[in-house]
Amino acid sequence: MRLKNKVTVITGAGHGIGKAYARRFAEEGAHVVIAEIDEKAGQSVAAALIDSGFSAWARATDVRSYQSVEGLVHETLDRFGQIDVLLNNAAIYVTQQLWKGLVEELPIDEWDRVLEVNLKGVFLCCRAVIPVMKRQKSGKIINIASGTFFSGSSNMPHYTTSKGGVVALTRVMARQLGPWGINVNCMTPGSTMSEELVTDEIRRRRESGIERRAFSRIEVPEDIVGTALFLASSDSDFMTGQLLVVEGGGIMH
Repeated sequence: MRLKNKVTVITGAGHGIGKAYARRFAEEGAHVVIAEIDEKAGQSVAAALIDSGFSAWARATDVRSYQSVEGLVHETLDRFGQIDVLLNNAAIYVTQQLWKGLVEELPIDEWDRVLEVNLKGVFLCCRAVIPVMKRQKSGKIINIASGTFFSGSSNMPHYTTSKGGVVALTRVMARQLGPWGINVNCMTPGSTMSEELVTDEIRRRRESGIERRAFSRIEVPEDIVGTALFLASSDSDFMTGQLLVVEGGGIMH
């Protein structure tokens, strides 16, 4: 097993792709910590993994709050004694009524809402975990960006900006944390059919990008989790500051 006894914190693992990350990492032997603002959903995912014979624990966590994130880190250390992997998955996207429109019409409070979760949340989680990984002189940080960073997706300026910021933060941290043997990398899942409740609008959005892909089909969570596993495992030990695009050839860079 590629993550045997590795303590892995996954934010936003109560829904969608986060659930898929949690299961795959657990199957590979990780102790999975589900950091989820939706406490009921997080507990449900943890219970399902435990019922399957895996190691999992859920804690209600709001990535917008440093106090909440610090509590997550402290309680994880109390339970497991270490943190080997941080996967920053929590984000606001189209399934959460994301505002769409022109920059000059974007409500300021909407800008703040998205940046607070998608970028500041990543920063806060990293800030809390880095001292732990420095003491260990090892660790894997995996951030989730978006292909909108490349295309400049025109109708979600706050979302696209937040994900571009995640890429920049990844590269800065990779430079700073290299001396401690800490890997910091980033990946961009494509538009993925992962939601429990799939509306017609969501399905249309997921289908709209098919024609631009080399692989002409909808992306599903199983297409993504292997890349995250690679970045979390020893297979990527000499890789840092990189952005891996997992979009079926829709973006080539």
